[in-house]
Amino acid sequence: MLHRVCVIFVAFTAMLLNSYTLTSYANDWKSSVGVKIQLTINDVTAVVNGQKTTLSTPPVLLNNTTMVPLRFIADALKADLTWNTEDQSITLKYAGHSIQLSIDNRIVRIDNQSKTLEQPAVIMNNTTLMPLRFIAENLNQTVAFNDETKTIMITTPHPKAAEIRIDNLMTASNMGFTYNFFVERPNVNVISMASDQHNLIYILERNAATEMSFILRVYNEVTGEMKVMYSGFDQSFNFDYRDPKFGEQHINASILSPRKLVYDSKLEKLYLMATSSFSSDTSVSTVIYEIAPNVRMMTYTIGKTTYHPGNFMVTPDGQHFYFSDILHDHIYAGESGQQANVFMSFTPEKDNVKLAAVVNGGKVFVLDVSKQSIFELEESGNLRFVAPIDIKEEILRVYEDNGTFYVEGQRQIWEVKTTGETQPYVGLKDIAAYNTGLYLPKTNTYDASAFTNMGFSFGSMLSFNVFAINQHGNVVMYDGSYHLLRRINVYKQ
Repeated sequence: MLHRVCVIFVAFTAMLLNSYTLTSYANDWKSSVGVKIQLTINDVTAVVNGQKTTLSTPPVLLNNTTMVPLRFIADALKADLTWNTEDQSITLKYAGHSIQLSIDNRIVRIDNQSKTLEQPAVIMNNTTLMPLRFIAENLNQTVAFNDETKTIMITTPHPKAAEIRIDNLMTASNMGFTYNFFVERPNVNVISMASDQHNLIYILERNAATEMSFILRVYNEVTGEMKVMYSGFDQSFNFDYRDPKFGEQHINASILSPRKLVYDSKLEKLYLMATSSFSSDTSVSTVIYEIAPNVRMMTYTIGKTTYHPGNFMVTPDGQHFYFSDILHDHIYAGESGQQANVFMSFTPEKDNVKLAAVVNGGKVFVLDVSKQSIFELEESGNLRFVAPIDIKEEILRVYEDNGTFYVEGQRQIWEVKTTGETQPYVGLKDIAAYNTGLYLPKTNTYDASAFTNMGFSFGSMLSFNVFAINQHGNVVMYDGSYHLLRRINVYKQ
């Protein structure tokens, strides 16, 4: 009798399930590149690349380990799976590797090397279930867990490109920007960008004439379309709050200025930090909004304006928020819908002050650029030193994504782990070629005619600018020198 084989995912602990897991492997797989699998604990509905299917057995928790169905995962990844009825053993071949395991046996052989599982494979309702950490580490999968929805997202990473090339995605005029074509830095103030897990790039533009006027655009990398998501703060951003001195108050968000976008891939939510343009001891100064999938005020402060371009904002769970006030040497903490208060004080260096923060393993880590150091933000209200970093170039910006810091200089972007491990991600010198014409994603072709009336040719990038790391690991940024939205293809897409 053939048993329907399914995969079992390990939930190490709630803290680990909140983390982003990525294990590097040889880039020798082809058929499963770009596969996205979504599963939910105790739910038989699964989604593969947007298509719903029904499982015979849902993911379950067993001995504090999340178990999810193997045949289903193997089929989705196009892996070769063989079931031996006599000894209840399984052979899985994927990405140039061979994995052998048996039901209720902790010993697994991978390419003739033995490993021990914390939780062995089991059969439940004629379905074989197997550990998450094992799948993440040995099938080259990126695994994210949403603790709020109990949803597991499994993604096949794209392999690195043989050579790094740049695509011209969209011209400034097609994006809706207005600018002086003959000025190197046009009248376009792109102040922040973010990328989600659904091929969308968010671009926050603030009018150079007034800080309170802005447009939030979203570019779809699959269709090549650009849409305006918000044109200024509308009434959905207004909210009521309670002032300790004056009681119930109402804020009209039109007095706010947008500052920073942050996308949380685990929660699948986009956040916006905004600050007031008016300085008062009794007025709202900083507000954190959730703006996708919904508009919601998450937390706020009362007091004088706290804006600094090096401030960070981070949330470990969508309910608790931390953000910095560099001007007053404070870090604030607030709960959803409530006023934030000073959580701790700190003293950064005075030169090149920038802070960035990410969540990794349920913990908040802060990168202090001025001190070239990484700290853990402890619940006790302390910054515990974790590790130094060594970047011998002025750091202009830091992009936070999936528990990793992407540190930008004029000519190089570095990938910085929360352990302090630092390695070059991409540099201007690494770019092998600039694809000619405007990239058309629907046909995977390039339209050279899009530039025929521009008056000059488009050349190599002169420096990096505000950027985002998309879901494939590629760098998307607005190049003000050539008035183009561009993508640096570090990975195959």
